[in-house]
Amino acid sequence: MWKRLFLAIFVFLAFEVGVFLILFPWSELWERNVVLNWVPFLRPAFLSAYCRGAVSGLGLWNVFLGLHEALHFKRTIREMETREAADAVRLSGTHS
Repeated sequence: MWKRLFLAIFVFLAFEVGVFLILFPWSELWERNVVLNWVPFLRPAFLSAYCRGAVSGLGLWNVFLGLHEALHFKRTIREMETREAADAVRLSGTHS
């Protein structure tokens, strides 16, 4: 049961973080960032379209990862259970 919950939370977080990273660099909050006020020489780099695009690209990767795991949810659970069963057999054989 914990495997399904863990994987569901992972899928949700990967998708949520991905959407955030896609949208946030293009918002007004990105431009009014406290870090950019503390370190003003980073401002031109962080406000460039290249940096924003790179961060959005990481967001796309996260969304892709979340969707991939969601589509292969049952297979991943099966692999985790198989691996756990194999580890249990291996450990029970060494302690006998």
